[in-house]
Amino acid sequence: MKSFEEVENLASESTNQYKLALAMAKRVRALRDGAPCLVPEIENPQQNAVKAAMAEFARGLISYSTPETQHIDQGVNKQ
Repeated sequence: MKSFEEVENLASESTNQYKLALAMAKRVRALRDGAPCLVPEIENPQQNAVKAAMAEFARGLISYSTPETQHIDQGVNKQ
């Protein structure tokens, strides 16, 4: 499946593969709940939600971003 290879490339270029997987899972849930599919070639996107989500991400139709990491000073109180 071409979409799988493209998503694999997207994952290898991603700085956070976990967040990519979370974004894709969220999109799969949305498609299963009836969200419109952005790839017209996918038949019955509610039944083929994983395939549809992978195609959308592979084509760059869905994007995700990660907030900048916040560094928190966790000082220890010395008494």
